[in-house]
Amino acid sequence: MFARQAGIAAAMVSVLAVAGYAQLPKDFKPLVFEAEEFSGPQDAWNRNKVTENRWNLWSTDTDARQKWSGGVVLQSPVVKADRDTPENGAPPLHTRITGIPAGRYEVDVRIGRTLAVSLDGKTWQKKSDGDRTLGVFQIKDGTFDLWVDDRYAHAANPGAGYFDFVQFTPVPERIDKPLVAGFAQTRVRETLDRALTAIRTGENAAFLSWRLLAADPPEIAFDVYRRVDGGKPERVNSEPLRDSTCLTDRDAPRSAACEYVLRVVGRPEADKPEGVAKISAAATPDAPAIVFELDDKATVQKVGVGDLDGDGRFDFVLKTPEDNIDPAGNYWKPSPDTYRLDAFSHDGRRLWRHDLGWSIERGIWYSPMIVFDLNGDGRAELAAKTGEGDPRGADGRVESGAEWVTVFDGLTGKPLARDEWPSRQTPGEPYNYNYASRNQICVAYLDGKTPCLIVERGTYTTIRLVAYQFHDGKLHRLWTWDSREETGRGKYRSQGAHIMKAADVDGDGRDEVIIGSSVIDDNGNGLWTTGYGHPDYCFVGEIDPQRRGLEIFYGIEPARAEHALCLVDAATGKVIWGLQEATNHVGTDGMCADIDARYPGSECHAADIDADRKFSKSWTFSAQGQLITDAPPRNLASPVHWDDDTQRELIRGSKITEMSGEVRSGKIEGRVVAIADVIGDWREEIITSTPGQLKIYMSTIESNRRYVTLMQDPIYRIDVAVAFMGYYAPPMLSYDLASKEK
Repeated sequence: MFARQAGIAAAMVSVLAVAGYAQLPKDFKPLVFEAEEFSGPQDAWNRNKVTENRWNLWSTDTDARQKWSGGVVLQSPVVKADRDTPENGAPPLHTRITGIPAGRYEVDVRIGRTLAVSLDGKTWQKKSDGDRTLGVFQIKDGTFDLWVDDRYAHAANPGAGYFDFVQFTPVPERIDKPLVAGFAQTRVRETLDRALTAIRTGENAAFLSWRLLAADPPEIAFDVYRRVDGGKPERVNSEPLRDSTCLTDRDAPRSAACEYVLRVVGRPEADKPEGVAKISAAATPDAPAIVFELDDKATVQKVGVGDLDGDGRFDFVLKTPEDNIDPAGNYWKPSPDTYRLDAFSHDGRRLWRHDLGWSIERGIWYSPMIVFDLNGDGRAELAAKTGEGDPRGADGRVESGAEWVTVFDGLTGKPLARDEWPSRQTPGEPYNYNYASRNQICVAYLDGKTPCLIVERGTYTTIRLVAYQFHDGKLHRLWTWDSREETGRGKYRSQGAHIMKAADVDGDGRDEVIIGSSVIDDNGNGLWTTGYGHPDYCFVGEIDPQRRGLEIFYGIEPARAEHALCLVDAATGKVIWGLQEATNHVGTDGMCADIDARYPGSECHAADIDADRKFSKSWTFSAQGQLITDAPPRNLASPVHWDDDTQRELIRGSKITEMSGEVRSGKIEGRVVAIADVIGDWREEIITSTPGQLKIYMSTIESNRRYVTLMQDPIYRIDVAVAFMGYYAPPMLSYDLASKEK
């Protein structure tokens, strides 16, 4: 009669708690009450007839069964502007729901576009499809009243509003989970070498660059020696290098092979040198610093960065090809082939190859993976979502079969351990291929010392996480989290992004997990949520150095009247500043980077598209919320630390420019797949894919600044790691680089 889950008893709100992890009721099924069955008066609507002064009980919509609960929805007249009173337009609907089992519920009114909702028939609030929650209510007598009207227009896309149903979700008892105590006694960190790199820059010139490390004393200085064709080594620099970690050798003979040795001034000659780099006589000026040769003109979609062999240099795992299939609706198509993983050492030696097989469709949402030292042995592992065999259905979709999170040995590619990935089927919810196909993976130092693996299923609806530590060759579960645990404590459902991040947002020495518009505390309880909905991107770091603590910059995809573009306090989720304009669909063209020296901190850029998915408007704000420009800019999506200043430059096609358009470098070939400080000094390398090759470009601009390698910053390092899956975003820092100049 009144609910599709009418058999739910009041006992369903009792909570099952197992080992402090599971927080949900045994049978977590919301009560759903159809609007047309509990609303009146009945003469307030027509059936399948649109008028200006009545609702339309609409059942003939295309794909109505897929769009609306029960295939029917109450459609309002078209509302182009707010009405003065609820009596204007269609009459207000009084929805009186009866037969609700006693208990505590979060109540949502499921609508499309925007409608007016009242709990007393007098005081009205505007509700849209991105903000449906009415609050948490204790139901004692089995009844609930609300009123719905068409007096408000949907600012982003005016038209008819839709009233589908009212949902009552039981509010589970909150059980605080224990703090994580992982295996590590001290923080697991990579042991990096100097990554000395030399590339030829002219007929008789070579550029050399190397790392400054966090453990280096402030007074450390360096000498560089050159040996030509095996001859006697000669010092290149006239004075010890104290203010930079790069130099140009203008006496590198073009016709001879050169070997360079880096030494710390004052250390005995008998000590092992800090680094050795070679340039052959055949080296081409201004060629990429590193080129990996691939088979069959392969193209690279993603790059995983980690020290696979424990030698202090970063190695690489490449996912090929670059194809990407979206699970949603008409975007989906059958995978033409499988993904392949190729691991290379830093000097281009292939270490291993692994085919993910037909159980993993070609798309970033099906194939999350990450490279990181998970067990603290000094060598990085690969963790990936895997399956078995060929479980494709008749149409090519994979909707059955085993799913695993598998840890592979980074040096050999052999599987070491696995556990079940969160199931495609969310308990208590109908199965949906698109929603079930959204998967993410991340690393977070949940106890401040142990690199813990976080796997996720869900973005747009229920979101589920499982946290692990990898120790003694096994995956050990630390906690699980389900967005439905947080019912009644703010909206965590549908708040996921297309990437996960980790950072110590609250300053307690333990990392939190940023899943999108919500943050999960280190112990697996929800910390905060904006409730704004799915962000197409988010950036976490020291965005505004004039404030204490970290910030998060969001671009919110669902239409909003305000704050679709916003900066929030990372510890609390409180909005610091936000866009005060209505938006339709803030999309993937987002950026957060210090590209303008006139303003402290990072500039924040976002763009909106219209109902036809065409460019509508864009904005660039300072970190303090000052609008810099709303003129349509050139692409700002790929910032890189490239020259001698502390601002980032922009990759525009094959050129690297300042924000003003001044060219700083050219000759970058291929599609940019990653930006990271993987070799040389503190400047970032640009990693590109061309058919049959992966190229790593290094800046050859001389610098009189030196900073610790960015890869030893905790936020930056995890950002580089998670760039192996999901939407790509250049890495952020936990500090403001420009502030180090003051």
